[in-house]
Amino acid sequence: MRLLPLLLSTSVTGLLVGAAACGSSNDDQPAGTGGTTTTSTSTTSNSGGSGAGKPTETVTGDVAVDTTLGSDKNWLLEGTVRVLDGATLTIEAGTTVLGDKASMGTLVIEQGGSIVADGTASEPIVFTSALPAGQRAPGDWGGLVVLGRAPINEPGGTASVEGFTTAETYGGTDPNDSSGSLSYLRIEFSGIEIAPDNEINGLTLAGVGRGTSIDHVMVRHTLDDCFEWFGGTVDASYLICDSNGDDGFDIDQGYVGRLQFLFLHQSTDSDSGIEADNDTSNPAVTPVTDPTIYNVTLCGPDTAVPNQQSGMLLRRGFNGTFANFVVTGFEGGVDVRDKPFTDVALTHATFFGNAPENVAYAEDGSNTAEQADDDAGFDERAWFAGGAGNTETDPGLVDCFGATPDARPGTELTGTAPPADGFFDASAGYRGAFRDGSDAWATGAWVSWAPN
Repeated sequence: MRLLPLLLSTSVTGLLVGAAACGSSNDDQPAGTGGTTTTSTSTTSNSGGSGAGKPTETVTGDVAVDTTLGSDKNWLLEGTVRVLDGATLTIEAGTTVLGDKASMGTLVIEQGGSIVADGTASEPIVFTSALPAGQRAPGDWGGLVVLGRAPINEPGGTASVEGFTTAETYGGTDPNDSSGSLSYLRIEFSGIEIAPDNEINGLTLAGVGRGTSIDHVMVRHTLDDCFEWFGGTVDASYLICDSNGDDGFDIDQGYVGRLQFLFLHQSTDSDSGIEADNDTSNPAVTPVTDPTIYNVTLCGPDTAVPNQQSGMLLRRGFNGTFANFVVTGFEGGVDVRDKPFTDVALTHATFFGNAPENVAYAEDGSNTAEQADDDAGFDERAWFAGGAGNTETDPGLVDCFGATPDARPGTELTGTAPPADGFFDASAGYRGAFRDGSDAWATGAWVSWAPN
């Protein structure tokens, strides 16, 4: 057994998850979840990770001291489990963490808390539903929420994150704030509805600073967004979103980080591939949402759907620098709104196979839906055509839309070199998230396309 606790009090009997709050409780916790770990003698079937045949322990309450969850067990989140300021939660490679549905199991890394969840391609860390395989569905549990102290553009510099009935604060003044590291991690069947139209994202990054390391993370079959950045400065790379219930990648509230190698495989129930805002009520508020994003492949459902689906919805004063994109299979490639505040540079992008409008609707006011003027007469088609290297030619992807997608192109699609700034892979001077048919970063046990 590799549970490595630091016990705060000798009066506490039984195992504690890292002396998780030593019996403390939260008002929103269900009865009997006050910070202890319960050892079960039963075993669980593989609920989406490598947890077959392992005993399961229940984790509740607060993690107040440094704690390690070992890979020799499965760990069941009951209620909202919070990693408090000053504590680090380490999760070993190959560990499966289950989210309880009845209690809306969710893991929150509070401001000043830290998570070190570094798996490997062959031994990933998997957050999944506690229900048996074949019965799992989006919204079975909450998700992973990380709250940092990096700048956001909300009044006063802090805010309470969405998806909770309690105040979960994020934001601050430290762009270099660290909340730990996430690597070779999969999150699935998340997004439980806390209240009507109020769901938790697969991975929520709220005010997270660039001292945090994030790479090789897959979110799939979630009821809300796969990834959402609420401000902050954190960089991330090698991200996969599959079957998002809302948007694939949602960016807002002053996020100014860097992203590279993003792949989206979208379902018919989804909205936009990328939804990006600055602020709903004040599109000029600072810091302006202004990320730099390179090497992205967005694959829509490749069929007509009831709700409007754009590869990218850019609005409400969002700014950004985008390059080396491939966008295909949506109703339209892009919808830019709220000019002149919204201002995005898009270069070396390939839009192909979006229908009925490959690039964008004309928005000539001929109807009150897709063609309503929502951008002060801005012409997305001319904007796309004027971007350096933008094309509407077939990128020749192997199979962007299949149940087990392969979005690699047959041959390299020449793009532009990303900045050589210490974060970006400057050698990735090609369009899309994959260089060619030999590019294998989206393989290994950390990636799964199984339905449920």
